[in-house]
Amino acid sequence: MPAPREFSLTFEAAPQPAARPGLPFTVPVIVAVQPIGTPSRTLQLVASASLRDEAGTSPAIGLGGNLTANVRSRTEPSMSGYAKFTGLTISRPGKYRIRVMLSTSSVNGVTTKECVDSEVIHIHAAAPVAQRPTPTTVAKLQRLTAENLDISVADIAKWQSA
Repeated sequence: MPAPREFSLTFEAAPQPAARPGLPFTVPVIVAVQPIGTPSRTLQLVASASLRDEAGTSPAIGLGGNLTANVRSRTEPSMSGYAKFTGLTISRPGKYRIRVMLSTSSVNGVTTKECVDSEVIHIHAAAPVAQRPTPTTVAKLQRLTAENLDISVADIAKWQSA
């Protein structure tokens, strides 16, 4: 019988749907982490990003950028918050998903708790150089400026005009 879920992961700022090979995503990928019930004793929450094939069933190679992030919020330490992945690039043309896995660190070691897969990302040479965030994503990003994620109003304006 699988262990009960302790955390819920959702994309606050999902990966852009298309990008050129090797060009960084315009907007960082941000995953929200929320506890389900009362998690067991944890010292730190860490998220890591990896590349999967289009179906999400097999690992793929070619993901670069900031692939690990501590879960942070305006109240530290926290059992909820956000993981921000900046400068993500995918080097090879094709269709992929990004998987974000949440791990906990405690006195007993590191344990993987949950994962979430993005929608399909199409990497091709004809993709726009930059992706502007949607109004919904902008609203989420504006709300996140109050969190401990190093996102400013100036950053959001820069992404909107990219």
